[in-house]
Amino acid sequence: MTDKDCTMPGTCHWGESKVALVTGSARRVGKAIVSALHKHGYNVVIHCNSSQAEANALCGQLNGARASSAHVISGDLSASVAATAQRLVAEAQAQWGRLDLLVNNASLFFLTPLENATERDWDRLMDTNVKAPFFLTQAAAPHLKATKGGVINLCDVIGEQASPPLTIYGISKAALIMATKNHAIELGPEPHLPRPPPPLLQEWLSRTPLGRIGTAEDVADAVVFLASPSSSYVTGSGITVCGGRSLRL
Repeated sequence: MTDKDCTMPGTCHWGESKVALVTGSARRVGKAIVSALHKHGYNVVIHCNSSQAEANALCGQLNGARASSAHVISGDLSASVAATAQRLVAEAQAQWGRLDLLVNNASLFFLTPLENATERDWDRLMDTNVKAPFFLTQAAAPHLKATKGGVINLCDVIGEQASPPLTIYGISKAALIMATKNHAIELGPEPHLPRPPPPLLQEWLSRTPLGRIGTAEDVADAVVFLASPSSSYVTGSGITVCGGRSLRL
């Protein structure tokens, strides 16, 4: 499950490659995300902690396909979280002088039965799965605003449906889902209002984080995605094409 909390642009109008920072991207899902973004023209910043060898190998592979298009940064997202987040974002942005996309993929996952869960278990899961994405988003926000970029958080159905003994993990993912919803409102663009706007339109846009009225093409794009091979593992769930309006009370 992925949640997106602000708008990703299309291709850069001035010919530069867009830049994505993907946390925990040396292996598994993160590696697949980095590879897919790279295939679609992004320059990619591969973040790792202990998987330095795998990250370097992936970086070499991607740079072999397109020169100077991948870079590795490292850091432990469970230690000095806010400071580490600031450093990682600064290093990622400095590599090509821009940042268009932050993908919060890094995550811990282990069982925590109530009878023997520890405070250390709680801290490890919450720091990596919630605190790190929060402070990475905070650090990245000014750079993403400059490029009209976006944040994608990798969430989980276990954040919506109870699944003990993955209890603390589920709590952490539920918190990340809520952080995504709040950041979508906080980081959304200013509404595009005509002068003078009709009262109903003004009220509608004020409650729509993306700040614009949706189009038929927005719905059509979602249909094309669902009809494509890219959605082959999506079933029984919906895509809410509403500019974020459903997030507000």
